[in-house]
Amino acid sequence: MAKTLPISGANAVKIILKDKEEFSCTLKNTMELTDEKTYVFDVTYGKYIGTFNFRIRNNEFLAANLNLMTLKKVITMDNDANLIKLCDYVYKTYVKEA
Repeated sequence: MAKTLPISGANAVKIILKDKEEFSCTLKNTMELTDEKTYVFDVTYGKYIGTFNFRIRNNEFLAANLNLMTLKKVITMDNDANLIKLCDYVYKTYVKEA
C-alpha cells in the first residue's frame, strides 16, 4: 500500500522514491526538438493520479514537473531537488529507447 503524501507536497518525491513499487507510469507523448526530447507520462502512486513530464538533452535533465491532483502544488526541479532522481528512475525504467 502506498504511503500517504502530505497535501503540501513536502518530501513527496522522497516518499515516492522509497516506495517505487507503488509508482507507475504510462508514456503518453514524446516530443523532439533538435537535440532535446520531452516525455509526458500519466502516473499513479497508490490513490494519487497525475502527470509527470521531463525534458532531456545529452543525458541531462533540463526541466521536470510532477503534478499529482490532490497536492496543493506542482513539484518542479526548483522546489524539490529529488525530482532529478525520479526523472532518472522513470527514464531508465519506462522509456524504451530504440
